Amino acid sequence: MLSNIIKKVLSKFILYGLPLFYFLVAVSFYLGTYDSAQIKITIVQIGGIALICSWIMYKFETDCFYNIKKNIVVLSPIILFLFSGLFSFFHSPFQLASLNELIKRIIYCFLSVIIIDCFKDRKSLKRLINTLIFATYVVCIYAVIQFIDTRFFPAPPAKGLDPFVWRWAFGERIFSTFGNPNFFGDFLVVMSPIVLALFFKKKSFHLLLLWLLIAFSTIFSYSKGAWIGFGVGIISFAFLFASFILNIEKKNKIILILIMSLFTISIVAGGTLFQLKKRPDSSSFRVFTWLSCWEMINTHPIIGTGIGTFYLTYPSYRRPQIFFIEGMHNTESDHPENEYLEIFYDEGLIGLGIFLLILVTIFTISFKNLAYFRRKKISDNTVSYLQVGLISALVAQLAHDCVCVSLRFVSSGVMLWLLIGCIVAIALIYSYRDKKDTQEEYIFIPVAVKRIFQIIILLVSIYLIYIFYGFFQADVIHSKAIQVSKSNNFSQSIELYNQVIKKNPSFIMARYFKANNYNDRWQKDDPQKAIEEYNKIWKLAPNYVQSKFYMGLVYTKLTMFFNNLANKYVQEKNEQAKQEAIAKRDESFKQAVKFFNQYKMIDPIFAQTYYQLASLYVQSGQFELAKKEYLEHINYPRKLQEKPHNFYKEDWTIRRKPEYAQTFLYLGGLEFMMNKIDNAEQMFIEALKYAPNNLDGLKSLSTVYIKKQDNAKYKEIVKILKQLYPQDEYVKTLKENI
Repeated sequence: MLSNIIKKVLSKFILYGLPLFYFLVAVSFYLGTYDSAQIKITIVQIGGIALICSWIMYKFETDCFYNIKKNIVVLSPIILFLFSGLFSFFHSPFQLASLNELIKRIIYCFLSVIIIDCFKDRKSLKRLINTLIFATYVVCIYAVIQFIDTRFFPAPPAKGLDPFVWRWAFGERIFSTFGNPNFFGDFLVVMSPIVLALFFKKKSFHLLLLWLLIAFSTIFSYSKGAWIGFGVGIISFAFLFASFILNIEKKNKIILILIMSLFTISIVAGGTLFQLKKRPDSSSFRVFTWLSCWEMINTHPIIGTGIGTFYLTYPSYRRPQIFFIEGMHNTESDHPENEYLEIFYDEGLIGLGIFLLILVTIFTISFKNLAYFRRKKISDNTVSYLQVGLISALVAQLAHDCVCVSLRFVSSGVMLWLLIGCIVAIALIYSYRDKKDTQEEYIFIPVAVKRIFQIIILLVSIYLIYIFYGFFQADVIHSKAIQVSKSNNFSQSIELYNQVIKKNPSFIMARYFKANNYNDRWQKDDPQKAIEEYNKIWKLAPNYVQSKFYMGLVYTKLTMFFNNLANKYVQEKNEQAKQEAIAKRDESFKQAVKFFNQYKMIDPIFAQTYYQLASLYVQSGQFELAKKEYLEHINYPRKLQEKPHNFYKEDWTIRRKPEYAQTFLYLGGLEFMMNKIDNAEQMFIEALKYAPNNLDGLKSLSTVYIKKQDNAKYKEIVKILKQLYPQDEYVKTLKENI
């Protein structure tokens, strides 16, 4: 009696819980966390663990692990991919970071196995697909709301049709519940062929309407990768539909496929090229990232570096052009914009080979299944149409993921393994139909053993759910901590970051912000606390964002502190204390220079690094070294015209003219201080080339001409200053003649 109840409850939980799981992953978002997609991650973690543990307990209860053995040929590539992730985790140099990706790998692989094992009839598959269709309606309707909001309502902070604070987060690009147009596009890419296939079978208006909503949403996501995937999905569908469903002559099939392909390629290629012209940086960003990733792959090409570690090692390989393209320095690229390159980097040729083996296995099974439908003349049933849609969706997603990172994000990652599971499940439904012996064999497990294992699994499940809910809480607290630190309440924000780290030790960003808060607060013991925290960060991520730069700032402040302390002891005539302070000052100086130089290797175009180093050298009387820093910053873009960067040439300084103008101003000021007046004049003139009529540049030139007693040039500059900046206090003091 108890056994029957357990079987029924667990079975219902799996058959109804998994569709609900997919629905929630698609439609959920929560803006109270730092990452709006954290709720999706938490659903995948908690829901995935609940489903996996329920399935294992169910298999123990039914004594039916024989099904796994029976389908081992089909399941073995998936199992191998799971073990590849485990192996990669154990040899990873950054296991805490690798653990996050490994958890997703485990959940993904088990999801496909659960679908293959439990969704073995049309009714359960229909429930799953209908739930996805309902979810697609929800996200597409919200996408239309976003479209109307961004076209016919005022921009934030004014209120619009979209009631949520993330409205206009990507300008006119719509992203629905996914928080990112590319991830939204990936979901649409998957659902488009499935909905299209079911429409051709059922001729239902609501399916046609949904497909039109999908097409509309895909277009206005302005995601070039999604457009490519969408087009590939249509072409794949046309090929499979004509080859396995339509009962027409071969000649007509070829004509139909060619027409569909040419039409789709023309529209998608035209739209993609148009967007590339509007936003060329997105393509160059990917090319530079792929080049860096290829260099990373070559460090461990056979077994890879470690699952989920790309973002930790990437800063050492990142091309400097990326900083020009992004226009920022305090961000990181978590993934290389290509799933195959990332698997290659993570797990080497072995892992990539296993992933490709999965795809070969799935396509082999699916095409044999479609051939079976055609041979048995049952290709007009709903399942055969659905199989065509699922295969087309898989092809489309795999194409999309050649130029996007979406599989590394849960909303898209779960969809790949759903496609794999459903394709195999449909194939297996029919693979045993013609066999006489379809009875399941059982492996006898004593009741006591069942209950012990089930209790252990249940306790493990509860513990993991508690941990993953803590990750969600950590993201909420992290968001609060950022807001508190913005109000300069550093003590409270540090306490909040401590809570974040306690709940999620792998949350590197929280440690980074905590260290920066010590740096900003700068109370007693804060310098040492900041240093300790940065060192902890580097154990997890050796070159995390701008941590080396901020460590340089800590030692710069200490240099100034000990220098002032030494001057104080000079006045007090305390020789011993003075020498101790000088020793600490000199050591802090060396450390500051060391960390700034380390950051230059990671980010060689960040102007502030050069300015900080030059300032240190000026304060220590090393003027030539200070000049060298300014010149290095000015000259660096020229290096990007040389090997190995010269495959793509651009005058990168154009993107940052004000920044280079400032460097010339600083260099001119240094030359002026060194009494090299002609050099100073030339530097100020160069600054004005980058920033014409810049107030500081014009004022600096006026001081040069006063020094040189060049009245003609002085009068010319004064005239410009009087015209442009008559209210400036310095300009008011200038006379008509020297």
